[in-house]
Amino acid sequence: MKYATWQLDFTNPDFGTGPESLIVEQGGTAEGAIANGGINDGAEILGYFTGEPTGLEAWSFSEITQSEALFFAKAINESAYVDDNGRIIIDFVS
Repeated sequence: MKYATWQLDFTNPDFGTGPESLIVEQGGTAEGAIANGGINDGAEILGYFTGEPTGLEAWSFSEITQSEALFFAKAINESAYVDDNGRIIIDFVS
């Protein structure tokens, strides 16, 4: 499992885009999972990806380690943990 953080790119002022489609075009996969704040307000997004994508500067894309990803999630909710598949899980209790 590879982890990364990124922000939406608002080159188009009507909506923000993430790096997922460019990563897929390059033969990988990508999925946003957890946002630290409102994504339309420049929040950092934690996600998963595969491959060796390039050209992702517009999103401030940065590969991080699993421990950095868990630290990111625990800052949002201390209940965060890594499951058996490497995904970061946050159990929100109402």
